[in-house]
Amino acid sequence: MKTHWKELRQGGNQQKAKQEQVAQEAAARKASRSGSMQPAGGGQAVFDDSNPVRMPGFRPGPADDSLEAAQSLEREQQALLEAAPVEQAYQEGLELHIRAKHDQVQRVEDRLEGLIDRQQARLQQMQAKAPGFLALPSVKRAWNTQKGQQQARLQTLHYRLESVREIKEGMGVHSPRVEELATRKMRAENPELAADWDAMREAARRHQVMARQQEKEREQKQTQERSRSQTLGLQGRPT
Repeated sequence: MKTHWKELRQGGNQQKAKQEQVAQEAAARKASRSGSMQPAGGGQAVFDDSNPVRMPGFRPGPADDSLEAAQSLEREQQALLEAAPVEQAYQEGLELHIRAKHDQVQRVEDRLEGLIDRQQARLQQMQAKAPGFLALPSVKRAWNTQKGQQQARLQTLHYRLESVREIKEGMGVHSPRVEELATRKMRAENPELAADWDAMREAARRHQVMARQQEKEREQKQTQERSRSQTLGLQGRPT
């Protein structure tokens, strides 16, 4: 599992390196175009959109805010694409651990059921060999002591079987208990993968929040534009 995760992560790093190389080449071409717009005297460039110069007292307008929000959203989307190997490795590892935990619980349940059957048979045999009315008191006490021990053993097995079935069929806070136990074990065995998964989930959460915020701003802008159009229409009507 750890080897498989390393291979997926190396592939993701290679893909990220290629994307960074393409971005650097694009930035170089952009800088070249900006340099060609400088005046002949070697003064400052007339326009450089890669590093815009803001005059004192400049305040970003709605267009600048929208541009920054769009760029931030694009970066979040890129991060989600790069996290694909993390999600694949995490889900595959979790699936293996859940299956193994189900198999383990089933084996323990079958074993306990077998022990209970044998213990019940042993008690039946003891009951058949109970001392008679004329047996010595010491014999009766020894038999009663042994019977009590066997009954306690049977009760313990029943308690253990009940606990195993509770794990097998019970629900935890967010998922079945078997899955919670499997997740806990998988994360303990793969702390690096678990950290990357948590970071990916946090990036996805931020992406959703930003997308909802942009949608809300877009709706507000449309409402304002409709209201402005209606106001202008009323003002343009003859009185």
